Amino acid sequence: MNLKLLKETLMARKRSVMLTGGLLFVNIASFVFLSVYQEPRVASLQTSWFEKRQQSSRTDIRDAATVYAQGTKDLQTWDARILPQRDFARLLGELYEAAANNNLVVKSVTYKPGSIKEQGLLAYTIDFSVSGRYAGLKSLISDLQRSRQIIVLDNLSLANTSQTKEEVDLKLRLTTYFRMEGR
Repeated sequence: MNLKLLKETLMARKRSVMLTGGLLFVNIASFVFLSVYQEPRVASLQTSWFEKRQQSSRTDIRDAATVYAQGTKDLQTWDARILPQRDFARLLGELYEAAANNNLVVKSVTYKPGSIKEQGLLAYTIDFSVSGRYAGLKSLISDLQRSRQIIVLDNLSLANTSQTKEEVDLKLRLTTYFRMEGR
C-alpha cells in the first residue's frame, strides 16, 4: 500500500519531482566539478603565485650602486617637472580651465608665495574655491591629480549650502612648486 501511495503521489506531483531531481543532479554535478577540477586547479595556481612572489622578492634585492642610480634618475625626473616661476600664471589659467571644463563656477582664488632657498624653489600656497555639482568636483580633483605640474592637495572641504539645490561648494588648499628665476 505504501508503494502504491508513493507512486500516485509522484504521478500527481510530476513537475515538482522533476524539478527536485534536476536540482539534485545540478548539485551533484557542481560538487563533482568543484572537488575534481576546481580545487586542484586553485591549489596549483596558488602554489605558482607563491613561487613567483618569492622569486620576485629575491630579484628585488639590488646593490647600492643600482639603488643610487635609480634614485638619481628619479630626482632628475622630479626636477624636470618643476617649472620656472614665470609659468605660475599658466598654472592659474589651467586651474580656471579645469573648473570651466567640469562646469564649475570659480568663486575665489588666492595665493601666497614662500621660498625654499636651500633648493632654489618657490612654494605657492593656492586657496581655490569653486561650486557646482558633486560629479564635477570629483572630476576637477582627478584633473589636478593628473597634472604634469607638481600639485600637493593640502586641504579639501565640501559644503552643501542649499538643501533644495544640488550644488556643493569646494575649497581646496594646494601647494605647487616653481623654480626661482636665475637658477
